[in-house]
Amino acid sequence: MLKKEKENVIISKSWLNRITRLADIIFATSMTMLLLAIDLPRVEDISSNTELIKGFSNQLPILGIFLSTFVLLAVYWLKHTATTRLMKGADTMYMWLDLLMLAFVALLPFSNSLATAFPEYYIAQSAYCINVFVIGSISFYAWRHASKNDHLLKEHIEPKEAEEISSDSWMEPLIAIISLVFGYFFVEYTQLPFILVPIIYGLRTKWVEKRKKAH
Repeated sequence: MLKKEKENVIISKSWLNRITRLADIIFATSMTMLLLAIDLPRVEDISSNTELIKGFSNQLPILGIFLSTFVLLAVYWLKHTATTRLMKGADTMYMWLDLLMLAFVALLPFSNSLATAFPEYYIAQSAYCINVFVIGSISFYAWRHASKNDHLLKEHIEPKEAEEISSDSWMEPLIAIISLVFGYFFVEYTQLPFILVPIIYGLRTKWVEKRKKAH
């Protein structure tokens, strides 16, 4: 269903449905590809249960990064789903912004592998943090474009609510910046601040639900 607004911008519901389905596929694929960073111990190096346990224990840091990145992608997907539900359609600008964001989502498994392969190198950790920062930044601008004057929204929402969603989209980029600074001094703990992502997201979700019930 196509609709022309006064400024001759085409808003299409089918475009929104297509970009949403594409986002689901790319997020799911990226989450699955994170497993490629985890290596099984070589068979020739294992001759006892003790050596097998030791081999798995060596993978614990990589497993931690996998879980952290998986949760990070899950939070980005949940936020993307929450914002698209408020929209009536998409225009060309939104489509390009969302496609650019999804390009960096697809790139995150590579950044994750780079960070796990070279944990002692700051440049490898920086690539991961910058990747996370770019995803969140583009998501922010995509939402600002969609919500400006209710441009792509199904119905009017209060400016305060739209601003809260905008502010919330900066949580992951802000943590990425903190990680960059933290990693400059303690490179082996660069990704530690990302543990805050599910905690902050969970607390904020509970707070929003509680506020809605109060109203």
